[in-house]
Amino acid sequence: MAFGNCNSLSGHYAVVVAGNTRRSFDVKEYKPGERTQNIIADPPVAYGKVEEWRYLKGVPRSELSVIERGDLIRVLEKCHDTLWQGGKFAPTQAFDELAKILFIKVRDEKKARRDGEPYDFQIKTHESSESVANRINTLYQEAKTQDPEVFTEDIEIDENRLFSVVNHLQGISLNQTDLDVKGVAFERFLGNFFKGEIGQFFTPREVVEFMVDMVTPHHEELILDPACGSGGFLLHAMDYIRKQASDYYDEESREHYTHWHDFAKDRLFGIEVNDSIARVAKMNMIIHDDGHSNVISNDALVDFDTLYNQHRGFEKERFDVILTNPPFGADVKQAELPYLENYELGKGKTSRKTEILFLERCFDFLKWETGKLAIILPDGILTNSSLQDVRDYIERHFQILAVISLPQIAFSHFGAGVKTSILFLRKFSEQEYERCQAAINRITEKNKAIYTPQIVALEDERRTLIAEGSPEQIAMKETYRPRFKAVLDNIESLNRGLSKTPSKTVQRLRAFFISETGEPSAVEFQLSDPRTARTELKAQTSELNALEKEYKAAFKAAADPQWESQVKAEYKEKIDAVKEEWEDKNAEDVREWVRENANHPIFMAIAERIGYDATGRKDPVNDLDTICEEYRKFTENPDFFG
Repeated sequence: MAFGNCNSLSGHYAVVVAGNTRRSFDVKEYKPGERTQNIIADPPVAYGKVEEWRYLKGVPRSELSVIERGDLIRVLEKCHDTLWQGGKFAPTQAFDELAKILFIKVRDEKKARRDGEPYDFQIKTHESSESVANRINTLYQEAKTQDPEVFTEDIEIDENRLFSVVNHLQGISLNQTDLDVKGVAFERFLGNFFKGEIGQFFTPREVVEFMVDMVTPHHEELILDPACGSGGFLLHAMDYIRKQASDYYDEESREHYTHWHDFAKDRLFGIEVNDSIARVAKMNMIIHDDGHSNVISNDALVDFDTLYNQHRGFEKERFDVILTNPPFGADVKQAELPYLENYELGKGKTSRKTEILFLERCFDFLKWETGKLAIILPDGILTNSSLQDVRDYIERHFQILAVISLPQIAFSHFGAGVKTSILFLRKFSEQEYERCQAAINRITEKNKAIYTPQIVALEDERRTLIAEGSPEQIAMKETYRPRFKAVLDNIESLNRGLSKTPSKTVQRLRAFFISETGEPSAVEFQLSDPRTARTELKAQTSELNALEKEYKAAFKAAADPQWESQVKAEYKEKIDAVKEEWEDKNAEDVREWVRENANHPIFMAIAERIGYDATGRKDPVNDLDTICEEYRKFTENPDFFG
């Protein structure tokens, strides 16, 4: 229609505008059907010459535009739709490509250039899609060289789609657009495209802000999220410090910028297991003016050497604050991930839930005494009887500062209905921890003295019972007893006549077959001739050996494996019951010690409405704001609440 009207009116130029996307054409000098070769940067001013470049630094009419939140969301959505092409790419693939392009766009805006010089990220007059794609790819390769941690793969979209995306983005300034606008727009955009199977990577803004406000980060503290997803906690921590800078310095001053920007660059750390989502986090932080260089893609639960070798910043006992929403419900299986055995909460287990291991990993990452942890956990950890050991671990390693119960709908619009709570914890000092461990050791030794003899006695009973044999074997012993008794009595008589000590074999068999109270049998041999007595003793000894061999063969043949297995199973059950009682007694005694010695108040609250509903729509009521205010009062005067 624009071309038809332009031609009918003998116009020279046509401009097509769709929201913030604008494309200009030279109509007069080209055939009516041309739509590619006649693209121009912008119609000339006052019928002058068509300029080669539309967007120039520092030139009022040609400078990039600062846009509002809704417009930015629409621009991002148009870019994504262009890349997605109705399903040709998966949403995550499309976003990966968009992230690369945004990366170039941000870097191009930051590039040093004089006023009046053109930006590289734009389409110039009469430029083909091939030419635009070549320039953008050159910019990308330069950026990859300078910042290899962000992207490793090349741009994987065709030149026509790249041309369209550049056209959507070329006129806006991502750097100059307000951080809050970029933050909300980016989160809304991500939320629209990443719900469902990877919705777990996103924590609602209201919950993130609340957790950051509760821990009150300081610009000199090191902040970590070991399951950072799209980087929400890191970005809000940065925003918190940025607002804090405004309390100290003029917002236009160098000191203001340095205060929060150095914090973002040097003190924000993140780990994300999904490589694509890790790139989302880095891109999110780049758009918010950096802070991406300390985000790595890896499993936060692997051994520390692996993390440290990937990035020297990830050391044990290094971080001041951890803010995290770890993945729920997935099983870490010993058969698949052998590192399970390295965790105190994983020893002796065939599998353990990820959120449980994340608790221990966070403890390891935090500084002693001052390290603070804010973590979202499923309520089952706080209530299920089968997870008492996890609760015991928390009490033995942390001071519990606060427990905030979230409503069932907290993660509903991301497809997760699990009931959750937020725990705010302080890592014990080394002295507190050692004192607790010493108490545990004392309790363990005390109970060991009580329960170990019980287990030893049961093991002895089992060994004796199995040695005596099955009922059939016991009956066989009774059958053989008279025969053994007769031979043993003869040997004893001969030994006495010869003043000889019975052999160990004779002593053993007599103890086994003849009781002390048994009736003496008639002695067959009453010989006084020593030579004859020795000959007969030898014969009787040979008969005893043959009888024992015969008995052993018969005893073995009469064995009853089913009976022996049943005996072992019965005693295992008895021993396991003692061990379980021992373990329960240990745990109860430790809990009692903790109750008596960790006498500090805990702030607890229930949030019923949290600023959004089950569908994600805004709710004017947010209990989290009130809870945060009350927590401040509590920390100032906990006795008042008691």
